[in-house]
Amino acid sequence: MIMTAIFRRRRAFTLSLLLVFSILLGAGIPSQAARTTGTVKNPVLNVRSSPSTSSSIVCKLTQGTKVNIIGETTGDDGMKWYDVYFAYGGDAKEGYVRADLVTVAGSTSNAPSSGSSGGSSGGSRYVKPAVALVRSIASTKGDIRSRLEKGTSVTILSSKTGPDDGLTWYKVSYTQNGSSLEGYMRGDLLSQTNPGGTASSSNSTDVSGTRYINTNGVRVRSIASTNGDIRSRLGKGTQVSLISSKTGDDGMTWYKVSYTDNGYQLNGYVRSDLLSEGNAGNSGSSSSGIAQTPATVKPAVANIRSIASTNGDIRSKLPQGTQVKILLEKTGDDGWKWYKISYTHQGQALEGYIRFDLLNVGSTSSGSAGSSGSSSSKAVAKVRSIASPFGDIRATLENGTKVTILKEVTGEDGQKWTKIAFTQNGNQLEGYIPSALLK
Repeated sequence: MIMTAIFRRRRAFTLSLLLVFSILLGAGIPSQAARTTGTVKNPVLNVRSSPSTSSSIVCKLTQGTKVNIIGETTGDDGMKWYDVYFAYGGDAKEGYVRADLVTVAGSTSNAPSSGSSGGSSGGSRYVKPAVALVRSIASTKGDIRSRLEKGTSVTILSSKTGPDDGLTWYKVSYTQNGSSLEGYMRGDLLSQTNPGGTASSSNSTDVSGTRYINTNGVRVRSIASTNGDIRSRLGKGTQVSLISSKTGDDGMTWYKVSYTDNGYQLNGYVRSDLLSEGNAGNSGSSSSGIAQTPATVKPAVANIRSIASTNGDIRSKLPQGTQVKILLEKTGDDGWKWYKISYTHQGQALEGYIRFDLLNVGSTSSGSAGSSGSSSSKAVAKVRSIASPFGDIRATLENGTKVTILKEVTGEDGQKWTKIAFTQNGNQLEGYIPSALLK
């Protein structure tokens, strides 16, 4: 009984000190802010010594803990932070928490504008870092739907707490390459004010004119950076139309260009030194080492065209294993590499054009489709991140590659696309491919 009485007196004394400390701490607080309380939303929330994720951690609060909001400020990450005080371990503490991680009670101008699922719709935000990822779901495990540059404007559709990281994610809509798209972005990657940057600054200048790819295998990127996803690979002599120019993160001049790839009209970025005003072409003379090289037809049936284009007349249909001789190579009007070949068909010596990926180069037998030729001559199908010719290239698959069909959808181009799973370099991957390329 004596011990219980002592314990009660000590507890009362501690609570009295806490109350006095809280009153003193709140003495200079505006009455409206003092009446504002918040509740921790995350399973665990770090309280910081200043409004920055790089500052020291004062303590960690668990979900449901009540805090008193003293004021608000904008952190160095562009996010809103609350200056709060609260009871912790029998003491009164003060620190900073990010506003989107606290649910505010009561009506006050300090109430946050985001954080609850389904809220914050219709507002605009701007991409804050140099490049930000848009995901298919509110998680870093989601597929990458797009990469947006600094200053790009997006429209907020809703917000929710990510199930994996406990952070606020926004579902956003945005325009890319003329298409209206949607996806999820982490809240700390967006700012309420435009930070400036490549999407809206004077760094981008409208230009016009025609250029030509001056070397083989030039990569067209999704952004003006070698860190951008590869949208296409264009052959020497491919014609592109200039849209704008800008300085990339490497200090080099990049051109945003439009071009045709496999019948699709696409946009992307090419470094200026990879383009020429004149067309150097790609005749593939004997000095390239390809002339007079034997080869065999790879697919079950291959069309031999009158010109280096799928628009050319079909001169012959050659079965798998037919022996031919390469005369030269050139880039077709579709940007692909084509071989001019000589061959014998129905007793006649003929010549025509065939796309490079339809031949086993250096083979004189009717071996399997993958028995010869360099790896670059085998890649025939591009696997995209979304069901669209505008999607980033996730992988390139050789003719005859075995894949698992997951589902079929109608793409943004109105064509049928198949979502597939496949293994490449020991990794299990997924992506979309035009259904017409599967058999």
